[in-house]
Amino acid sequence: MKSKKTKSDHALAIIKAGVSAIPYIGGAIASLIGDYVPSATQRSIETAIEILKQKIEQISDRINPDTVNKEEFAELFKSCYLSIVRTQQRQKLNAAANLLANILLREGDPEKLPYTELDHFARCLETLSIGAIEVLGHAVDLAKKSKPQLYRVDPFRFDFQQLQDRMPQTDAFLLMGLVGELNSANLVHLAGAPTIATPAYANYPIQLTPLGVRFCERLLDNDRN
Repeated sequence: MKSKKTKSDHALAIIKAGVSAIPYIGGAIASLIGDYVPSATQRSIETAIEILKQKIEQISDRINPDTVNKEEFAELFKSCYLSIVRTQQRQKLNAAANLLANILLREGDPEKLPYTELDHFARCLETLSIGAIEVLGHAVDLAKKSKPQLYRVDPFRFDFQQLQDRMPQTDAFLLMGLVGELNSANLVHLAGAPTIATPAYANYPIQLTPLGVRFCERLLDNDRN
């Protein structure tokens, strides 16, 4: 019996047919699209399932399936699934699994986040580039080293140049674009242009928000010690 083709299968077939018409290299590129993309998506799903399985095993004594809000879980699962099939980045797959594991925790668990925050983080995961996530990791590390006892509760202020020093291979204009991604979700806050700006945004002030710290530490498994 023939398997039913999905809309994605049809879309890939149309793209492959169009690319195949390109002289000399079209066939090779069409093969790359047809052979690699579906298998890469399947690998992402399998990896995410394995990560989620491990996380649920770790917190099994903190879960009561009967008390999970089914509608909220279904909504969050669909959002996380979209992120999973769109990426091969281990960090994003791990974050999606962490979101799903968190919503399964019992009410009152100190690690459990409110659904509105989980839903916001799911949207962040869909839209943030891997570069923006790297920038957030650097921001949290700067805060942790500067204010080890307070960085989770007090917004931490630093200059753009401190990020540039940590990511010297990244063009300053691209780096500010990555900061802008985080700013749009209030994971960091661009605190306005300085009165006298130095070249390439160097003295632009940035604040890491407690929300950004939670996204980084709860979803990305950064060391919380």
